[in-house]
Amino acid sequence: MKDNRELKADFKDTVKKFEKYSNDPEQFHKIFTEIGFTYVDDGCDGFCPECKQKSECEVYREIKGGWKGFYS
Repeated sequence: MKDNRELKADFKDTVKKFEKYSNDPEQFHKIFTEIGFTYVDDGCDGFCPECKQKSECEVYREIKGGWKGFYS
């Protein structure tokens, strides 16, 4: 298991790579492949309460309790 210093170093490295790749159209794809972020090609913006697709969304079914708690 990584200690706090290692986790901070990993985080700083990830942020540095994200900034580099997000500003370079030719390397933008590396955000998803090298750094490990995910991309959803269904128009998901991550804000479930206003989403028109939440009734069919598998992820929303798993996390809807968090959204309900957030708004209650």
